[in-house]
Amino acid sequence: MSLAATLNKGALAVALLIIAAAAVAQSFPSKPIKIVVPFPPGGGTDVMARVMAERFQVSMGQPALVENRPGAGGVIGLEYVYRSEHDGYTIVMMPSNHAIIGPLYGKVPFDPIADFAPIALIGIGHGVIGGHPSLPARTFPELIAWAKANPGKLNFASCGIGTSPHLAGETLKVVAGINMMHIPYKGCASALADVLGGQVPLFFATAAILVPQIKAGKLRGFAVTGARRTSFAPELPTVAESGYPGFDLDGWFGLLAPGRTPKDVVAKLNAEVNKALARQDVKDRLAAQANEPLGGTSEHFAEVIRADLARFGKLIQDFGIKP
Repeated sequence: MSLAATLNKGALAVALLIIAAAAVAQSFPSKPIKIVVPFPPGGGTDVMARVMAERFQVSMGQPALVENRPGAGGVIGLEYVYRSEHDGYTIVMMPSNHAIIGPLYGKVPFDPIADFAPIALIGIGHGVIGGHPSLPARTFPELIAWAKANPGKLNFASCGIGTSPHLAGETLKVVAGINMMHIPYKGCASALADVLGGQVPLFFATAAILVPQIKAGKLRGFAVTGARRTSFAPELPTVAESGYPGFDLDGWFGLLAPGRTPKDVVAKLNAEVNKALARQDVKDRLAAQANEPLGGTSEHFAEVIRADLARFGKLIQDFGIKP
């Protein structure tokens, strides 16, 4: 076969693939969509997924199901989605530990960049430090002072290894020079139950988990871990303004598809996310969970992931954080 014939055949094959991909995207979705949550029911990631599932079902005319596959800080659920068909029908709602678990564990069965196609950022979950009222400290400076005066006596809970609250706790240990032990849980519900019961005195979690308990007087709020105060608990100072400048460990939530999902399908899902986040009822539901809607392009989400991989990776390496 001549070179010209080979090139023509190759061009034809590419054209057919483009036409086939466009046809797939045009008919998408033609069956139920599954949103995988790599954590147990009841946490912020699960809530975000269920809000999106309800809107997808209405706007795209197909059932949208949420499936919880918890374990290993999100690795189990992410691997399941990565090994699913790359067609947009199995996607994952993932918090910002998507950019943490690789640097933290050192080796995971997928590449967080190459093996996933970012769809859109859904919202931001402000990190909060809360504790049981039995703690002698009432303010964040008092908490740090008590921890320094009682080395090894303070334990802190998180919703799981590799989450942004876990990283916030480990980072605070280093920058504040305090000795406390991390007690990881497989989900937020079980961690919250033990903190409310006084089994673990300190809790690093999202505002969605902690603010309702703080407002109800069941837990004490100490600080927020992001760069700015949150409107959901404006009385709580940031860690940065409390003497540790540059401390910024808020978390995000976003939807990702397997890496080879057709770009037109990803674009359609992105458009549906942004359409949902523009609705006042969706904004109100997210606000009820102390989450702020984000949205935006797939490209912007990809930039956020790359930047956080570098940022979190440096923190983990510099501070010697271990899983």
